[in-house]
Amino acid sequence: MARLGLVMAAQRYREGAGHGFVQFAVPTISGTIKRYLRDQSWVVRPPRSLQELRLGVKEARGRLVQELGREPSLAELGEAAGCSPEQAAEARTLGAAMAAAPIESLDSSAEDDEARSVHVLPVVDPGFEQVEERQMVAAALEGATDYERRLVKMRFFDEMSQSEIAAELGVSQMQVSRLLRRLLDRMRRTMAA
Repeated sequence: MARLGLVMAAQRYREGAGHGFVQFAVPTISGTIKRYLRDQSWVVRPPRSLQELRLGVKEARGRLVQELGREPSLAELGEAAGCSPEQAAEARTLGAAMAAAPIESLDSSAEDDEARSVHVLPVVDPGFEQVEERQMVAAALEGATDYERRLVKMRFFDEMSQSEIAAELGVSQMQVSRLLRRLLDRMRRTMAA
């Protein structure tokens, strides 16, 4: 995300605007990262109004804990945040939507409830990436002829060289190169769109 922010800053920066590039780029980069975290950290994304209410209630709670020296009631929270106690309760529970609850082991028993400490480690399954990549390639190949599909299969799935493909199809290696370049350019444009 930081790289994307840097690219965006570089595209929008104008020399002679009265400040240096670093002073211009830092807020753009940090804003890009913050927006990404804000938008991608929700497991179930609530409406924007609830997200803002959650931040207001969180701020009010921190302030009230300092002032009162105790945990504030929902009525006090609602009054400080400018909402009803029901809305304050909903906003406080909204934090659970930001991260998934840990999955408990199927092997654990009910007697171990107090002693149990569940740690779920993320597992990256390479199969997920392959599925996503295949779907992208399939979408990019929409509208391709059977000949073009065969060409892609021979080059990238069967891993044949251009010379081997040319010999099998009865054309020159230069023709295979041109066909592949045209087809790949079209696929790139489709995927970029």
